[in-house]
Amino acid sequence: MDTAPFISIIIPVYNVEDYIARCLDSCVHQTFGDIEVIVVDDCGSDHSINITREYAIHDSRIHIVHNPHNLGTFAARLAGIKYANGMYMMFVDADDYLALNTCEKLYIKICDEMSIDPASCKDVSQSIDASLENAPDIVFFGMRFEPKTYKRVSPPIIAKRMCDNEILCEVFAHRATPPWHVCAKLYKASHIKRVREVIVARMGEDSHLTMAEDVLKSFYLCAMAKSSVGIVDKLYVYCESRASITRQIDANTRDKKIMDIQKVMSEIQELENVPEVTINTCFRQAQINTLNILQSVIELEHRYDTYDFRDRGIKRLSPYLYACIRSLRFHRKWQTYIRILVYLMTFGKVKI
Repeated sequence: MDTAPFISIIIPVYNVEDYIARCLDSCVHQTFGDIEVIVVDDCGSDHSINITREYAIHDSRIHIVHNPHNLGTFAARLAGIKYANGMYMMFVDADDYLALNTCEKLYIKICDEMSIDPASCKDVSQSIDASLENAPDIVFFGMRFEPKTYKRVSPPIIAKRMCDNEILCEVFAHRATPPWHVCAKLYKASHIKRVREVIVARMGEDSHLTMAEDVLKSFYLCAMAKSSVGIVDKLYVYCESRASITRQIDANTRDKKIMDIQKVMSEIQELENVPEVTINTCFRQAQINTLNILQSVIELEHRYDTYDFRDRGIKRLSPYLYACIRSLRFHRKWQTYIRILVYLMTFGKVKI
């Protein structure tokens, strides 16, 4: 491309050969064509990258970046940011996909915010580049789950205009279920590259995180953002994958998830030493709420344990109930009450 694309779509890839074609199809067939697709090869053992190479042969907008070894989702996304050229960037997990009009709707929203007529733009990037400084740092949009399930509720969509401290407050401090995923958001390149510099200066480029890494990166992105807008359309499709670590419940996977979450909690505590973040007046409130929610998640990770607890030697509680009750000490989430109710009504036969 002679000019920078308007949107870079960053896709970390690791052992997703069953899903990568669907994801790439959703990107290259976008109704808005001024995009590039940055695929970050995180050194898996299957044919994911071979499939991607076949796509790249037929579409010059696809570029493959190779990590030196497996670094995990957190570092893979940082690598994608480094090599992306778009004026805006978004993340898509390789086992998920986008509605085909996602980029078009986001582009139109940005044009509306900047009082530009998208239909009259002969060159998208040049038309917006002149006033990009005033464009929003983040554009929120909706997410839906596939297949639909009662076990998961779509994150709240924040469509209102927000500025400065209000963004971190709205996402991390005022929500029982915070929309802190990094997907289903579009980020201005100058903003996300600045955030990347701060993260790399503190953590390096190869910090290995796979669980709750969204929380940490999104905290930085929201804390340092100056403006945001949103659209209510649910354009990002989150797909349940049987292979996903977030869906496995064996003891080894549980312990790995807990270790990752604890590492993220430690990093969020250490944000007190990052002036670019602490300058946000909502920092402390958002930090406390986030740490409480993550501790609640850790407690819930034990709900499938197989041993029993005794409450003061009198009442016997199942590990499931014990974990749910302990999680409520840190964060009162209505879904946890539903877990308890369903468990009791089915005499312990249904655990969600």
